[in-house]
Amino acid sequence: MKRRKYGINLDDGVALSTEEEFRLLYVPCNPDVTACLQGWFSDDAQESFMLGGQIGSGKTTLLREVSRSFINAWIIIVRFDTDPIEPTEGGYSMLLFGRILTVCLRAGVEIDGCGIALSDFPSIDADSWHAFANKTTSRPSNLQEAGLLRDVCAVMTENAELVRRSCGQLLDSLRDMTSREPIIIAEGIDKFNPGTPEYFSLKDNLTFLAKRKTLFEVNAVHLFQEQDFRAGIRKLFIGGIGEDMLVQMLQKRLGSYAPIYQNAFSLIIDYSGGNARQALRLLNAYYFRRTQRQNDHTAAIALACHQVGKNLLNMPYGRFSTDIFTVVKRDKYIEGSLLTDPKTATGANDAVYHNWLFVQGEPGPATPTQWPAIINPLIDEAIEWKVDAPRTPEEKAIRKWAQDHDVSPLGLNLPLDNNRELAWDKFWEEIESSSEDETLNILGVLEEIGAGLFGIERQDRIIITYRKRKNLEAVRDFLVGEANTYSLFPCEEITLEGGEGREPVMELLVRLTDRDPNRIYSVELTGEWTEPQLRDLDHRRDILGNLQMLWWIQQDDLKLYLRFWPQLRQFFRIYRLEDELWRGITMEEIQVDIDFIKEMSDESEPEGVRRLLNVLAYLKDAEGKP
Repeated sequence: MKRRKYGINLDDGVALSTEEEFRLLYVPCNPDVTACLQGWFSDDAQESFMLGGQIGSGKTTLLREVSRSFINAWIIIVRFDTDPIEPTEGGYSMLLFGRILTVCLRAGVEIDGCGIALSDFPSIDADSWHAFANKTTSRPSNLQEAGLLRDVCAVMTENAELVRRSCGQLLDSLRDMTSREPIIIAEGIDKFNPGTPEYFSLKDNLTFLAKRKTLFEVNAVHLFQEQDFRAGIRKLFIGGIGEDMLVQMLQKRLGSYAPIYQNAFSLIIDYSGGNARQALRLLNAYYFRRTQRQNDHTAAIALACHQVGKNLLNMPYGRFSTDIFTVVKRDKYIEGSLLTDPKTATGANDAVYHNWLFVQGEPGPATPTQWPAIINPLIDEAIEWKVDAPRTPEEKAIRKWAQDHDVSPLGLNLPLDNNRELAWDKFWEEIESSSEDETLNILGVLEEIGAGLFGIERQDRIIITYRKRKNLEAVRDFLVGEANTYSLFPCEEITLEGGEGREPVMELLVRLTDRDPNRIYSVELTGEWTEPQLRDLDHRRDILGNLQMLWWIQQDDLKLYLRFWPQLRQFFRIYRLEDELWRGITMEEIQVDIDFIKEMSDESEPEGVRRLLNVLAYLKDAEGKP
């Protein structure tokens, strides 16, 4: 996205990627890990290792920063989350072979004789290895092409071990030709929750890559899944970011305006739990409340915590181990064995994978099994624990404001049953109910999302839920039409229908083949989405970065979807339309906007005019006017 050189650069924690972004916004938060990464890239003798951290800890940004210095190395990047044509062993194997093949062709490696022949894959009709590499590593332009690639995946599934042997032979040939050990970066493994079918389909490829010079980008929970990679594999962990580094991060995002908001830094950092993305989302929400809603400092902090907490954290209390929760609160660490013991692994892994707990750092030598950890402060604040130290006056004021205004999860009390013992089921039910999204009319939604909708300096991804389907088209036309009163923003409408026999994720990939950051993508989810389809969409979260997107999901459907989207929801904000959503909108104001767009545009029928005319017709029909 376009960044302001001197002004404010807020977003919801998208990883940095461009030279401009690193120059303006990068903060070296993990110097020791950075030094280890630089040494690994430089030294052929170093073997594979895992770079692990929780969602939003800054893994991708750090990896991109280090690898920028090695652009001339023979680096093979395999994005297992976003790039496979399908989430199967054949899909992952085809992607791996295609990426290795591409680099080998660039280096001049002889491909024939590697154990795989072009004739093995007649469906895609590739007349050369260059054509084969291009087709198997590029996003399909239509569903028919996707179907032909799935035929290749089917062949590779049946011959997966042969494919991996061929990959090994090509890597050996590349090493011999370049006199350097090829570097493989296996990205996106952090998007796979252990225990899911997709992760199981990926594991044999991980085992193969662990025998090569491979960097695995993983979630913290994968550091405890050593058997899925290689026994004794080296591990680097990115934990919580220190206060000084977080202050620098907030200052760089606010630019010259930082002194105006610095009184909020300490609380934003406290509530972030040392997580970079959570800190940036809190800053984003706080800034909006202060500047657009004119809330005072106390209200802005409380509402920012409420907004970010309900967007990021989905708390299905039935799956959470309350014993782990209690022990971490008391001891400030989590035993590593809890993430591997079959009796506790599911609850412990979920707690870490979903960021309900934050692992702060690696164990010390005196306690090698105890990983320092805290409860995510946005959850922790939901409980009136017996505090060991008195709260600051500001903390007391924020909690009181939240209680007085029924803002959750701030201000809840720890529930007790009739025997004065912890009633955990009741607590988690309260947490779940507190994550209900506030209802807004159309002007409220426009105000909340306008910063992204009206400019090119940021792209936001918004989920808007509704109860009445008939309102959706008029609301969409209104938002896109209003955006066009600021600048030309064409809109591409996409409908993704889930269900057995459907291909909604592939349809999305096809529609995003030519990504345009200056376009508004309006995506409606319909149908009966299956669990594999929802997980597949979650894995591909990063293809949505730096796009302006409005997603429309029926309210009850979203409640089912969110538990499958721990990754996807990191890039989205969620708003719910109220029934009387047109309150405050007049037809006269719509007509004024229509006239303004006509006057400013050279087009005969600007998109903004067309959409606002639809809104005008909708309002006239609703009021029974001719």
